[in-house]
Amino acid sequence: MPPLSQQDARAALVADLRTRIAGPSAEFAEAGGRFVSLGVEVIDAALPGGGLKAGALHEVGAEDYRDMGATTGFLAALAACFAENGSGPVLWCQSAQPPFDIGALYGPGLAAFGLDPTRLVLALPGSATDCLWAMEEALRSGVFAAVIGEVDGRAAALDLTATRRLQLAAEEKGTPVLLFTGHGGGAASAAVTRWRIAALPGRIVPGTEKFGGLTGASCWRAALARVRGGAPGAWNVAWHGGDKGFVLADAIVPAFKETPPVPAEARVVAFRQSA
Repeated sequence: MPPLSQQDARAALVADLRTRIAGPSAEFAEAGGRFVSLGVEVIDAALPGGGLKAGALHEVGAEDYRDMGATTGFLAALAACFAENGSGPVLWCQSAQPPFDIGALYGPGLAAFGLDPTRLVLALPGSATDCLWAMEEALRSGVFAAVIGEVDGRAAALDLTATRRLQLAAEEKGTPVLLFTGHGGGAASAAVTRWRIAALPGRIVPGTEKFGGLTGASCWRAALARVRGGAPGAWNVAWHGGDKGFVLADAIVPAFKETPPVPAEARVVAFRQSA
């Protein structure tokens, strides 16, 4: 075979680089390649494919213990985004002995985040191992619009192998799976995205400012800590129930103004002497 000319060699090098750069996009376009927009252009732009991949594992954790309840709402909103394009049920796996003491799921609350409670199937497995097994079997069945599981990120059963099995099952059937790891986590994972969620003050319902403002949309600080083939970032977002999507919260009036703490000061208080 004759040697390549300098021009041909340069062209071959450029073609190889293009293939390498497009690698993540090509991988995402394979099995389960449907992408779901979150409704915020800047976030969608940070995700390969312009949105969250449906046939993939997405890990969600709370920034702190006090953010656990807010993170559950964020999970419900994500599930609503995925379930909107399907008619199947949504599986939510909670251990029979919940690792997170944040209370039970509340139907009207889920509905406020766009997740129809009549589509919800609640599973109560007895351990983290059983929860992961139930999630995988649900994914492989292909009947669910989305699968959600709550597993403590510090559980021994939640290792790289377990998350890899969930990722492969999600890709096979094109079903999204959301893994809630609590406020621990951070271990090795095969998840395509990893989110860290913190609660923010609620926002005023538009049009109610003259009445003092009614607290409306829930808000979060959503940090995309890791994303395969994309760009990590963090955004303040709110849930827009009417459009079943997220919006940037920075442009919405906060329901409560943050006030600086009053500094401590020493004062002598005179008490009347009793008779």
